Amino acid sequence: MIAWRYEIDKRKDKAIMWIAWHLPKRLVMWCYYRVGAHATQGKYGNTVVTELSMMDAIQRWPEK
Repeated sequence: MIAWRYEIDKRKDKAIMWIAWHLPKRLVMWCYYRVGAHATQGKYGNTVVTELSMMDAIQRWPEK
């Protein structure tokens, strides 16, 4: 049962990754700006943008 669920999740992730790699570069750029803006606002407002790592910005992005 667990292996079955893993395979479904793996296929979903591969499909999403395929879509992400085929998006227009300009759209991806604006998406990255949005993540960066979110990671430096609100409770993270004192963050120095030039010191923010990509991984920190991703961790600050809310998961739903």
